[in-house]
Amino acid sequence: MANKQTGLINRPYIATFLLFLVVLLLACTKGKEGLSASVPADCQQFLDKYFDAWKSKDIATLQALSFYLSPQDQSRLPEESLELWRASKNKLVTENFEQVTRDFGDFKGYEILRARTTTVSPQDQPAANIIGSGIHTELVCKARFSKKHEAHAVLHLIRQTESSQYIVAAWNFEAEP
Repeated sequence: MANKQTGLINRPYIATFLLFLVVLLLACTKGKEGLSASVPADCQQFLDKYFDAWKSKDIATLQALSFYLSPQDQSRLPEESLELWRASKNKLVTENFEQVTRDFGDFKGYEILRARTTTVSPQDQPAANIIGSGIHTELVCKARFSKKHEAHAVLHLIRQTESSQYIVAAWNFEAEP
């Protein structure tokens, strides 16, 4: 009989502990959802232009804003190879856009979750040889779509100098877990 009384006495404590744990988990989850990272105004303008192209299905703009080839690499390629590279890049952008649209549906909007900027100087070897010198910005955005409602869009932006335009060097869309 004593064991039954002890079990009954501990139940309110267990229930209170579980309730506290649930409230704590909900508070942590809501805090993460509500936070959004800020980026410089020129980066925000670029992202708005880029994601507006997604929303309006403007493949030509996506092609113009996507994929990076450093000036050094451009100067090493003969003009015919450079044209072939552009055609391949444009085809890849189109195929990726179509795949994301098939998988996730029409693009509806985005929110920046995380942003990190790093400057790589030409003297920073081998990083400059691998990813190119310039200002690199890595972003994780929550993207909203019509089919699978939310996905993470991971973007790697690069620009040569503070005054040059951003370009999407790499990107990936993943369904949220």
